[in-house]
Amino acid sequence: MLAQQLGQWFKTGSRPQEVTVGSVFRNIRKGNIIETAKVLDIVPDPMGVPHVHYSVSIQSSHRKCFEEQRTLGLTSFSERFSKPQLA
Repeated sequence: MLAQQLGQWFKTGSRPQEVTVGSVFRNIRKGNIIETAKVLDIVPDPMGVPHVHYSVSIQSSHRKCFEEQRTLGLTSFSERFSKPQLA
């Protein structure tokens, strides 16, 4: 447990996937809700912090699939969508 916490603080462990325009990532949440994100653009804000503009589709066995566009900071996006979608 301590090693896991230290890894989170110092960002050790598996190397995050590179986020580039056109990349597609998945996040499987509790309840088998699947978020699929396609990177549309990566743009710095006025302070120079990179933000990812992406289209996300959300699927669930209990609800219809819907799609919308969102924006997250690059670090937050990488933490949430850590798994690239397999072809």
